[in-house]
This record gives sequence, structure tokens and C-alpha cells, in this order.
Amino acid sequence: MDAPGLEPTERRLLVILRLAHPPNAAEQEVLRGAGVDDTGAGRTIVTGSLSRQQVETLSGQPWVLSLALSSKRRPTW
Repeated sequence: MDAPGLEPTERRLLVILRLAHPPNAAEQEVLRGAGVDDTGAGRTIVTGSLSRQQVETLSGQPWVLSLALSSKRRPTW
């Protein structure tokens, strides 16, 4: 997540993206450039650590259905 001392414009957000379809080569390049982890193997749900600007850019893509903040999961006992 955010590292201490970073400016607000440089801070990273952990996000989950739901895509309309598995990304094609051009869409994979956009996702990778934005910091999305794994974009291959027919995935329609991907995660990444994005800047606020990258969140804004991806949220405007027609093939991105939703974008949500992620959180660390706690173990259930």
C-alpha cells in the first residue's frame, strides 16, 4: 500500500478490477503498464497496485466493468 513519505499523487492503491472479457494483447499492455499483476490465462478478474491517476485512466476504459479497493484478508479461525 502507501509507503511513508510519498506524495498523495505517488501513493499506490491495491485494487481489484473486473473485466468484460479476457484482455486482448493491447488491453494486457494497458493493464501491465498500469501495474496490474497477472493479465493472462483468460482472466476477467485481476489485481494490482495502482496510482490514483492509473485508477482514473483504467476506470474510463469500456472493457473495465468495475474497480474496487482491495484489502488484506484476515484468517478465519
